Amino acid sequence: MSNLQERIKERRSSLGLTLLEVADQLGIKEATMQRYESGEIKNIKHETVVNLAKIFHCSPSYLMGWEDNIVPTVAAHKEDNEHWTEEELHKIEEYKKLLLAARAGKQ
Repeated sequence: MSNLQERIKERRSSLGLTLLEVADQLGIKEATMQRYESGEIKNIKHETVVNLAKIFHCSPSYLMGWEDNIVPTVAAHKEDNEHWTEEELHKIEEYKKLLLAARAGKQ
């Protein structure tokens, strides 16, 4: 199985999303989403990879296996159903680091 299919399944599972939920967000059938994840469909369109990355809060490069760093995510984005941009996620992560550093300085 290629990195793309493995990472699609890993991100979907880690976010607690079903195949149907992801398929609905992409505007495709659940069976098509299952075929993406299983590797039965090997040539996934660029636009679809980009949309999957948005849904999974990661970069398209991560999904493709070209990089190993997932775009930083925080628990809050999972609860509010916002679709954070990559830049916003980076800002959230930077603020989180500042808060953690401040906490460590108080201890």
